[in-house]
Amino acid sequence: MRTHNRKRAFIAIALIGLMMLSTLWAAGSQEQKKQEGPIEVTFWSLFTGGDGEFFDAMVDEFNRTHTDIVAKTDTVKFDNYYTKLTTALSAKNAPDVVVVHQSNLLGYVPRGVFLSLDDLLAKNNAPLDDFVAAPLEAVKYDGKTYALPLDVHALIMYYNMDLFAEAGITKVPQTYAEVIAAAQAVQAKTGAMGLAVDNTTATYKAYTLTRLFMSMLEQQGTSFLNADNSKANFNNVAGEKALKALVDMVQVHKTTPAGLDYDGAVNAFRLGKAAIHFNGVWATGSFEKQTGLNFKAVGLPPMLGKPAAWSGSHTLAIPVQRTQDPAKLDAALTFILWMTEHGDMWAKAGHIPTRHSVYEKESFTSLPHRKDYADAASFAFAPPATPAWEEVYSTTSDMLEYAVAKNQNVKTALQAMETKINSIIASY
Repeated sequence: MRTHNRKRAFIAIALIGLMMLSTLWAAGSQEQKKQEGPIEVTFWSLFTGGDGEFFDAMVDEFNRTHTDIVAKTDTVKFDNYYTKLTTALSAKNAPDVVVVHQSNLLGYVPRGVFLSLDDLLAKNNAPLDDFVAAPLEAVKYDGKTYALPLDVHALIMYYNMDLFAEAGITKVPQTYAEVIAAAQAVQAKTGAMGLAVDNTTATYKAYTLTRLFMSMLEQQGTSFLNADNSKANFNNVAGEKALKALVDMVQVHKTTPAGLDYDGAVNAFRLGKAAIHFNGVWATGSFEKQTGLNFKAVGLPPMLGKPAAWSGSHTLAIPVQRTQDPAKLDAALTFILWMTEHGDMWAKAGHIPTRHSVYEKESFTSLPHRKDYADAASFAFAPPATPAWEEVYSTTSDMLEYAVAKNQNVKTALQAMETKINSIIASY
């Protein structure tokens, strides 16, 4: 009897043990499932408005087509974006992926806050040969790659087809003389503004002047800074010709009103009250929404020589973290490569893709206007690779505005600009 009871007790204990093991196994299995779930990639975006809608649609499509990775985005207002990003990068608690303008990227790189991507790109067999050379080269510093370019947003030319027709203009102007002649013809025959070019810092610091000035220098085979970006390189014949062209638009040819700000220039063209407008590709989507606006968008004309156009670029970078998880790094790169590979979706906002394969997609070629200026990526150039660029860019814009508004002697203006820009660069 005692033996029988002992057997029963043993069996009960064994059953309890099995139940406990089963519970622990189940808990462990749940924990394993939790760990094997999709890798979360956090991302900060500065895209709002029309851009934001297209970008969010891309992220949604990425998440729909990936079960192993989930991208979670947080949109930060542009006014606060770089302040917030700088703080997060310094504390090494930034998101897994961030968007950063190419012109800002190289100001951060010397601080060691962005990961050099070369080893990660090689490990994942990234198709770097599919990227357009110029924007890819622009994200390198000392031979290392610190981001991948999502787009090229180059300076291009918009023109109103109805105003051109009314003024009898049948050829798209290419030289500076042709641009001025077309603008004057429209003004004489229609009363509309000839050239909508912002030339005051009241809104966005008259950056169009700086972008045109740099483009006109490059069209003459001259860069804004010297080869090692240590000094100004515009106080010369090429600089005089470029600045005179900008001043004369307002002061001599009277094709652009003095004191025209960015919003005024955009609205004049959008409402059909201007014949020609120089701006970035990002304005395309807005113009397309304007009822009754019959326009074309083309690469910036080689007004003073060879084709060349200022360009910016939104790039995608991976911040350095306190601890780098290899699996998360691979997931972050997968997200970045997918976004660049689907530049046809981003092109709906007006931007030029950076992957050759995207240009062949029907979803890109069927978009109006984009193919008309897509070749701008081949002759676009990036701002100089110097940490001083943001201050140089802003100061140049202020001084160009003054030169145009005051009808300043171009040699006097360039000498003052050279002295100021060299001083800024030397302080970094």
